Amino acid sequence: MDYIYKGILDSLDSYIVVIEGDGVISFTNKKWGDLTEAMGATIGMDCLGKNYFDCCSMILLNPDDFITECKLQIAKLLQGENSEFVLEFSNYTINHQIWLEVTGNLLVLDQSRYVILNHSNIINRKKDRAEIEKLTLIDSVTGIANQKSFNNFYSNEWQRSMRNRIEMALLLGELEGDEIDGFQLKKVAKIFEKHARRACDLVAVLKNNQFALILGQTNSESCEFVALEIHQEILQLNLMSIEGNQISINIGISSATPTLIDTSDMLFNSVDLALRKAKSSRQQNIYSHCPTISFKAGLVMKN
Repeated sequence: MDYIYKGILDSLDSYIVVIEGDGVISFTNKKWGDLTEAMGATIGMDCLGKNYFDCCSMILLNPDDFITECKLQIAKLLQGENSEFVLEFSNYTINHQIWLEVTGNLLVLDQSRYVILNHSNIINRKKDRAEIEKLTLIDSVTGIANQKSFNNFYSNEWQRSMRNRIEMALLLGELEGDEIDGFQLKKVAKIFEKHARRACDLVAVLKNNQFALILGQTNSESCEFVALEIHQEILQLNLMSIEGNQISINIGISSATPTLIDTSDMLFNSVDLALRKAKSSRQQNIYSHCPTISFKAGLVMKN
């Protein structure tokens, strides 16, 4: 390869690999060696003459998808179907501090055809996107997870419980009172947050002053105990609405061990039904409901 091109590519701050049509590496710039060392590989500059895709296998956690797509795009490039392609290295996370975007271009030198693969670290861009995504998952008033975040977490926990054949529980609590301001909602959110202690737990605010608490690896008895604690702690806050009336809370709970024939809606609908029963009852603030059996009144009597 022409020494002028080598000098130019060596001066660039991105990770450059030049390959022949069959994937054999003809040139790597100095930064490429830094990349392979950073990713825990030891190939460094010694990858000259080796196959680029073999090197990818050494520095990618799961290279199959990337290699398949990259080979396809290189073939289109060499056949003149594309003038450029852009791919992302698969399976890198922000924690690695390296997230590569690969741009491929055709290079013709002395009637020989090469492909220049320019690997750029786009970690800062990914971090910015992650922060924006995080903002879309948080309720702006209470600072806890919102409906979108709840949906994602609930679906994942349902699938995990199904795979592991373990029970999970869900609690829905809805505040009862006149107009409730954000300050009061934040206090209630903190009560719920106290009971989401594990990675398999999540508290979220849904709608109409309604809070949800997902409790992974939890049975109905434990969920009922948590519901009783939340109810008592909220009563002890002695919250008053803007109109000067006391704010109370109604709670619906249920649990299930998901099977292949169940849907995640089964548990949510069961808890929602229990919540509606609690709201309409003049006696109980807490109701539990088995998805397939019957109601069971909770232990807390309404004032």
